[in-house]
Amino acid sequence: MTGRRAIRARAHHVAIGALVVLLVAGTIAAPAEQSPEEKPEDAAAKPESKGLSLGGKAPEFSLPDLDGKTVALSDRLKRGPVLIDFWALWCKPCLKSLPGTDALREKYAARGLSVLAINTDSPRTAAKVKAYVKSSKFGFEVLTDPNGAMQRLYRFYRIPQTFLIASDGTIAFSQLGYSPGSEERLAKEIEKVLPPEQGSKGE
Repeated sequence: MTGRRAIRARAHHVAIGALVVLLVAGTIAAPAEQSPEEKPEDAAAKPESKGLSLGGKAPEFSLPDLDGKTVALSDRLKRGPVLIDFWALWCKPCLKSLPGTDALREKYAARGLSVLAINTDSPRTAAKVKAYVKSSKFGFEVLTDPNGAMQRLYRFYRIPQTFLIASDGTIAFSQLGYSPGSEERLAKEIEKVLPPEQGSKGE
């Protein structure tokens, strides 16, 4: 019995050590409701979320933008696919990912892509969120979800979390976290749900 306890103890220490290494290296995305003091510094992008299933219908929602205007997913889907990016000011991986998200909007907006960047900060930071978005000169729509309703609706627990919704309302792709190259991965998935460019010829 003593030998077994020793083996279990060593395994326990190894598991804890591995988790510490992952946190220090920044390979785990930050919990959606984590405080700034507890968050890891970075996150590696991972395909898919463990919540909603790819190919399933994306839950409908309506959220206010930074000016208080209500924006519904169904309205944006009338234009084409929608890229949803959940983020917060305290989440450093989120802030690293936003410029790339805006670049995707700029690249694909003419072909029908809409980008909804949904902020999950608390209501008391609303002024800071608005100032950050304005100073960053992002062109995407920023919606607010201060009560965490979207986290429950879309069944995710860490951010940054991205969902690509096809124009028929199905979830085409989801990605957790951020790492260099995430934008290229998303671009490939976006190309799959967009109509071909006008004047382009299939090979």
